[in-house]
Amino acid sequence: MTLVLRFGPGDAARCRFAVSPLQVTMSALLVLNAPSRHAWYLPWLRGIQDVIAGLDLGLLGVAAPVRGHGPDFLWPSPTGPLTTIEDDLARVQATDPGVVAAELAEHARRLDPRTVPAHLYRGLTGDPVEARDELVAHQREAWRLLVAPLWDRIRGLLDADIATRARQMADGGLEGLFSHLHRRAKWESGALHLIGLGRGSVDLRGRGLTLVPTAFGWPNLGIGPTDAISAAPPALVYPMLGAARLWEPAARSPAIARLLGAGRALVLAETLVPSTTSGLARRVGLAPATVSQHLAVLRDVGLVTAERRGREVFYQQTPLAAALTSGMHPDSPAAGPN
Repeated sequence: MTLVLRFGPGDAARCRFAVSPLQVTMSALLVLNAPSRHAWYLPWLRGIQDVIAGLDLGLLGVAAPVRGHGPDFLWPSPTGPLTTIEDDLARVQATDPGVVAAELAEHARRLDPRTVPAHLYRGLTGDPVEARDELVAHQREAWRLLVAPLWDRIRGLLDADIATRARQMADGGLEGLFSHLHRRAKWESGALHLIGLGRGSVDLRGRGLTLVPTAFGWPNLGIGPTDAISAAPPALVYPMLGAARLWEPAARSPAIARLLGAGRALVLAETLVPSTTSGLARRVGLAPATVSQHLAVLRDVGLVTAERRGREVFYQQTPLAAALTSGMHPDSPAAGPN
């Protein structure tokens, strides 16, 4: 089965990247609902056992499918690279009750009522406003417990993925971008062929396409909405580059620590993932002012670069720093991209 996205005049110019904390959260729920299908994320699953022991997501646990298609309104297309979780949740909260009722009813028809608690099954087909409010509350809780503690590190990798993909598109156009995006995405004759995402053809009608990397997507692709009446561009959710870095400890060499000092070496190791000063401070347990001083020194000697993105500045290791921090210890993970 292949879904074909047909690009017309103006669609290429309207292709853009976006970040969605809620897309990441919903993708994490897919992993949580079917852990045996996502062995790549076992380190994360082991790390949240205490959290999920008392986690009850109620209606959201039923509405987020183990496989296949779920209600589109729970996965709103993000509007840009600076989208926050509150931006995402506000869009879900603003969904028309008629849309909520129709999509939840359709989802309920795909379920076996015998496998769902009766009160939750009734919730899918009951008052759409109550259902929408409950689902938003559970999405916020899922974000807080499952994703927020990792968000600084995830966000750094998402930004690194977007920077890499943007270079691919600048160098090779859409063909160059999609040839590296995913093995099930093929660019042929001015159209994007998505293998295994349904059957049919979708005319983008000048809306373009939103490309959304996620930390929990491997090995899957996701697409939506693709209906003919939607004014929003479809969002293609794909697994980000370097997801394994989320589970790897930062490489820390005793020799580098003696050279730079323990605190500065720790900050340098964490800049393997592009990070803000505040994000680094939370991860390494140092005051933001101290981290800022360390970054200034590391930047002056050519070990980190600084790049402004909107209101934030992200710091990342230079190739020189990567060479210094990799291979210094037999147990250190490689500093290169995955």
